[in-house]
Order: sequence, then structure tokens, then C-alpha cells
Amino acid sequence: MKLVINYWYRFGAAALVCLGIVLAVRRPAFSEIQWLLVFNLMALLAHQVEEYQFPGGAPLIINRVVYDERELTDRYPGNSLSICLVNTSAWIIYGTSIFLPHIYWFGLGVMMFSLFQILGHLVEMNLKLKVWYNPGLVTTLFLFLPIGWRYIALVSTRHLLSGWDWVFGVLTLVACIGITIVAPVQSLKNKHTPYIISSWQVRRFHQVTAFASLSKKKKRRALT
Repeated sequence: MKLVINYWYRFGAAALVCLGIVLAVRRPAFSEIQWLLVFNLMALLAHQVEEYQFPGGAPLIINRVVYDERELTDRYPGNSLSICLVNTSAWIIYGTSIFLPHIYWFGLGVMMFSLFQILGHLVEMNLKLKVWYNPGLVTTLFLFLPIGWRYIALVSTRHLLSGWDWVFGVLTLVACIGITIVAPVQSLKNKHTPYIISSWQVRRFHQVTAFASLSKKKKRRALT
């Protein structure tokens, strides 16, 4: 269990590779909408690898940026257990959407949840940390954005969404945020938790923020 809690993202990386191989070999007869849902799941797995492995450091960013914690950033409010649940619960939601491609409002909500990452990675995290890059930004811009945009454009131009579908899509987005982000962190937050974020993630956080620091970039310009 401890292995899963600490290294769930590596299992996700292995799942991403296996899924890619299976799809390439079997080439299932999915509709374009279903393929987009599959690609959205694969984008999620790649996104998590960027956040937690290459380059990593995302757990501390979440605690510092999302929850404005400054002292116990390696354990509060998010810790290794709650972060594991946050991310692996998303696997279930994204995977479920693949098997329900004709429930367009559900697919819409999941895609909107992916696009929701833009606010966090492109805007909030960069502004608060004063950096030009944060773990997860690349996959957000180059995977989540085009996949989500294509899905919404496709179901819209084919007139597959009613007004109520948009309502249920937004409600699905809210539910995804509540189930996969708010609930695990809030229910498991504990300043004395034994599930401390690894020192490796702490080092990666400092390395990434130092590398991508905007103030550092300004100083270099001033010296030239």
C-alpha cells in the first residue's frame, strides 16, 4: 500500500505505455468522440507524470498555491495519501467517460475539468510563484487544450448538446472538482499526518521554481 501511495504516478506512466501499445496493436473501431475521450485519459496520465516525475514537485505547488500554506508545505493540507487519492480517483472518472461516449454531458464535464487545468497551471500557479513554468503546464497546453477544444467543437457542430446537457456538463465539472480535489484533501488534512510528501518532491519543487523564476530572468536581463 505504501508503494502505491508514494509511487502511484509511476504506475500511471506504465498504464499510459501499455494503453498506447494496446491501442496501436488492436486499433479498436472507436468513434471520433470516443477516441477523444481515450486521448483525454492518456493526456491525464501524461499530465500526472509531468507533475510528479518529469520534472515533479507538484505536491508542494498545490499546498503553496491552491491552499496558501507556507509552513507545512510537505504535509498540509495535502499529503502523500490525499494526493494519491486525488489523482487516482480521476483515473476512474476519465476511464468511465470512455465507456459512456453517448452521454455527451458527462464527456463534456470531464473535458471541461481538463480545460479547468488552464486556470491553475497557466494563470494561478505562474502568477503566485512568479515563474514562467510549473509542472503540468506543457501537457495542459499541448494535450488538454487541443483535445478538449476538439471535443467541444465536435459535439457542438453536430448539435449533440441541448441546453440541459450544458447544465449537466457544468455540474459534472463541479462534481469532479469536489470528488477528486476538495474531498480527499479536506477529509485527510492533518498537520501531524504520517503521510509526508517525499524529500525528492521537495527538492524538485525548489529546482523547478528556481529554474523558471521570472525574477531570476529579470536579473539576467539587467546584467546584460
